[in-house]
Amino acid sequence: MNVKLKVLTAGVLFFTGQAVMAQKDSLKTTNIDEVVVVGFGQKKTVQEMTGSISTMSAESIDDVPVASVDKMLQGRVAGVQTGAASGQPGGFSNVRVRGISSINGVTSPIYIVDGVRVANGDLTTNNTTANILANMNPDDIENITVLKDAVSTAVYGADAGAGVIVITTKSGKRGKPRFNLSFNTGFNQQAVKSHRGLTAAEYKEYLKDGLNNLRGTSNTVEEYTAGVFNNATVLSIFRSEADTNWADLVRKDGYQQNADFSMSGGSDKFTYYASANMFDQNSIVRNSFFKRLSYSTKLGYQATEKLKLTTDFQISHGKTRTLGEGGGFANPMLAQYFNRPTDPARNPDGSWYFSPSNSRLSNNMFNPGYLLENNYNEAGSLRAFANLGAQYEIIDNLTYRLVFAPEYISVEEDTYWNPVHGDGYAYGGYQRTSVNRYFNFNIQNILDYSKKFGMHNVGASLIQEAYKSDRKFLSATGITVGSPELTTLSNFVVPYGYSGTLDISSRYGYAVTAHYDYDKLVLVDGSYRRDVLSQFLPGKKAGDFWSVGVGVDLARLNAIREIDQISLMKLRASYGKLGNQVSANPYATYSFLANYDDTAGATYNRVFNPNLSWETVNPLNIGLDLGFFRNRVTLSAEYFNKETKDLIYNLPLSRAQGLVNYVDNVGTLVNKGYEFTLKADIFRGDRNQINWSVGANVSTLENEITELYGGTVNTGTTTLRVGEGVRTFYLRKWAGVDAANGDPLWFINGIDGETTNNYNLAQQEVQGSFISDLYGGANTNLSYKGFDLDLQFTFGIGGKIYDDWASYTYSDGQYTLNYPGYGDVMGDYWTPTNTTASNPKPIINGNKRSNSASTRFLYDADFIRLSNARLGYTFDKGLLTGSGLNSFQVYVMANNAWTHRFDDRLKFDPETNVSGYTNLALPVLKSFLFGVNMSF
Repeated sequence: MNVKLKVLTAGVLFFTGQAVMAQKDSLKTTNIDEVVVVGFGQKKTVQEMTGSISTMSAESIDDVPVASVDKMLQGRVAGVQTGAASGQPGGFSNVRVRGISSINGVTSPIYIVDGVRVANGDLTTNNTTANILANMNPDDIENITVLKDAVSTAVYGADAGAGVIVITTKSGKRGKPRFNLSFNTGFNQQAVKSHRGLTAAEYKEYLKDGLNNLRGTSNTVEEYTAGVFNNATVLSIFRSEADTNWADLVRKDGYQQNADFSMSGGSDKFTYYASANMFDQNSIVRNSFFKRLSYSTKLGYQATEKLKLTTDFQISHGKTRTLGEGGGFANPMLAQYFNRPTDPARNPDGSWYFSPSNSRLSNNMFNPGYLLENNYNEAGSLRAFANLGAQYEIIDNLTYRLVFAPEYISVEEDTYWNPVHGDGYAYGGYQRTSVNRYFNFNIQNILDYSKKFGMHNVGASLIQEAYKSDRKFLSATGITVGSPELTTLSNFVVPYGYSGTLDISSRYGYAVTAHYDYDKLVLVDGSYRRDVLSQFLPGKKAGDFWSVGVGVDLARLNAIREIDQISLMKLRASYGKLGNQVSANPYATYSFLANYDDTAGATYNRVFNPNLSWETVNPLNIGLDLGFFRNRVTLSAEYFNKETKDLIYNLPLSRAQGLVNYVDNVGTLVNKGYEFTLKADIFRGDRNQINWSVGANVSTLENEITELYGGTVNTGTTTLRVGEGVRTFYLRKWAGVDAANGDPLWFINGIDGETTNNYNLAQQEVQGSFISDLYGGANTNLSYKGFDLDLQFTFGIGGKIYDDWASYTYSDGQYTLNYPGYGDVMGDYWTPTNTTASNPKPIINGNKRSNSASTRFLYDADFIRLSNARLGYTFDKGLLTGSGLNSFQVYVMANNAWTHRFDDRLKFDPETNVSGYTNLALPVLKSFLFGVNMSF
C-alpha cells in the first residue's frame, strides 16, 4: 500500500491512500478515507461527517517559531480569529471561534489533548501574562482539529459553546526505531513600526508652541532658555543639555532558539514515542523572556487480543520574565512617551540617573534602565500531565474504554522591587511570593459500538465523564529590606500582606452519540448530553444539551458518479443546543476580609439569585463540500447562525445598598456568517518535478445583541444595546481641526453634518466593532528538486482599535509639560502656517478637551500579513547513502515578516483588535530563523 500525505493549506488535512492492485491490462484504485479525531478520541472519516470541522496537520505548523499552539491558528482555519495584545514571550493569544459567544462570560474555546480536557490561558495572579499552553511542546503535535458546530461539539455539552480545539499528539508506529532531531535559532524584531517618542529638540519646540498659545506670545526656544518665562520646571527643561532616547535604552537584540529530539517505533505488541524539547524566546525589551524544558513519552501495549493499554506522560517547566503594562511608571514601554527626553539616563560617572532627594526623574517618573537591571516579575510553571487508558473489546464491534487523566500545575511567582529606586523606594523594598497550585483530573468511561450491515453503517457511543478542578493559592508580601542584594521574602522584615484561597469546582455528565449512513450517501448524526455543575443551586445544576446532523453526498449517486470531473458533492446541516463555560455563582455570600478592630468585618460579596441558569448556545450550520478531479480541487462553503441565550452579566447596583454587582441572565446575542475554504493542487510530481498547491479561507462575521433585558448599557467608549455587537465602540465622532484657529471639532450628532468645538455638545454614537467582520488567510507551497517554499498570509477587515492612552500621548498640551507624548505630532499640529494639520493647536493645560475620548483615537485594524515564510532544501536520499541519515533538511524561516496596515494612522499591531484596546504592552515580534531537521 502506498500512502500519501497531503496538506490542505486552508485548514483541512487529507490522508489519502491508494491501494493499487495490478491486473493484466488495468490498474484499479481504491481511495482510503481521510480520518479525523473528534470528541473523546473518537475517529471518523471525512465522508462520515455531517458537522463543521477544520484540521491542521503537523506539516502545516512544522517549525513555526511560536511558543504555544494558540498562536498557530490565525489565518489557517476558517472561522477562527486570534490576536495578541502583547508581544510577551510565552504569552497567550485571544482565540475566538465563530465570533464572541458571551458578553462577559467565557469566550475562549476549551482545549482537548488526546481526548482529555486540559487547562489553558493565563493562570498567574500578578500580571505575569503567562500561558500554560506554552508549556506544551508544539513539536509533539500530530494535528489540530477545530470543532465549530453543534454535531461536532455537543458531546462536550456545557462547555462547548465557544468552540472546541482538539489536539492529537504524535504516537509510535510499528517498525524499526526512528530518531528525529531538529534545531532552529534566530533573532526577533518588532513586527510593526509603532509611535516614536520626542527628541529633546522636538520636545522643546512643541512645548514652546504650547506655552506661546497659552500666554499669547511668540517667544523662541532660545528666549525660553534665557528665562523669558520664569518657571522652574520650564527653565529646567529648556536649559537641559540631555537628549535621551528612552526607547533605545530599554531595547536589545531579541533572540530565540528551539531544539527538539524524538524517537519512535514499535512491534506488533508495543509502540513507543518519546521527545525532549528546549525552547528559549527573548523579547526585544530587556528582562523579558520565556524558557521551556519539556519531556513526553507515549506508550501503547497490546496486552491480549482484546486488551490494549496506553500511557501518555508530559512534564514541562516554563519560566517567564515579564514587564508591567499600562500606566505603571515601571512600564518600559511607557517611558518613551512619558519620560522627558531632557532628563539624562545616566550620571557622568556612568551610574543610572535619578534625583537623590526623592529617587525620581524630574517629572516623578522612573528610570527604566535601572529598573530593568534591578527589578523583576517572573513566574515558574511546572506542568505534569498523564493520560492513562485501557481499551477492551467485549465482543465483536463493541469496545469499552477507560481514561483517567490527572493534570498537576504549580505556578510560582516572584515580584521584587528594590529599595533604591522605583516602586520599591516608598516601601524600603518590596517582595511578593506566591504559589498557585492546580490539580485537575478527568475520568471517562466509554462504550463504542460500530457495525456494518451490507450498505448500512451504524455506530453509537455511551459516555460518562467527570471533571474536577482543585486550586489552592497562597501568597505573602513583605516590605523593608536591609540591602538591595537581598531578594528572598525572609529578608523583608515588615509583613505587608498575605492571601490564601481554595477553589474547588466539579462537573459530571452522561452522553450518548449515534451515527447512521447508507453507503456514505445519506448520513445522520445525533447526540444527547446531560451535565451537572457543582456551583449552581439545586434544580439549576443540570443542563441538557443535544445535536442532530444530516448529510447527503450526491457524488455517490450513479448519475453524478459517471461525471469524472466531480469526486465530491456533499450537502450537510446540523443544529443543536450547547452550553457556555460558567464561572458565575448564584449564592449570596459574605466576605470576611476586613479587619475591624481586630475582629473579622463582613461585607457583601455576592447577591443571591435563585434563577441564575446556564448560558446556552443554539448553533445552526449548513454546508456544501465540493471536490473536483479526484479532489485535486476542493471547495467548502458554510453558513452558520449561532444564537446565545440567557447571557450572564454583572448588573451594576447602587452603592447605597452596599452592593456592587448582581449576576443575572440578561439577554440574547447572535453570531452568524459564511465560511469558504478552497484548496487546489495545481501541479503534482516527484521530488525532481514541480509541485504547487494553493489554498485560501475567507470568513464573514456578524455579531448582534437581539435581546437585552433592562435596556442599553453605555460606558465612555462602548455600548451594549439591541442591534449592535457585544464589542461595540460608542464614541463622539472627531471632525478634525478648525483651520481658522486650531480648535478641535466634533460632529454634534455623532455621525456627520454640523460640528462643534464644545465637547459636551457632541453626542456619542456607535462607531464600529472590535472584531473583524471579514477575515481569513491564504497560502501556497511550491517545491522543485528538493527546494520547498511555503508562504502563509493572514488578513482581517472591519475591526477597530482604540488607543487607550492617547489622552496623555496626544494631549495637545494638557499633559505635555509633564508627559511629552508621541513624537508623531511633530509637523502635524496646527500653527498659523500649518492650518491643514491633523492635530489641534497645542495649549499648555489643554485645548477644549481635544484629547478626550473620540474617534480621533480610533483606528481601522484592516491588515494583510505575511505571517510565515519558509524556504527549505531537502537533500536527495542518494547523497545521504552511508551517512546513517534517512533525511536531512535545512531551512530559513520568517514569522510576521511583513504587515500592511490600510490605516496609515495605525501604529499598533493590527491583531490587537481582538481585544480592542492598546495598553502600552510589549511589542509583537517578528522572527527570522535558520533551522536544521534530520532523521536517522
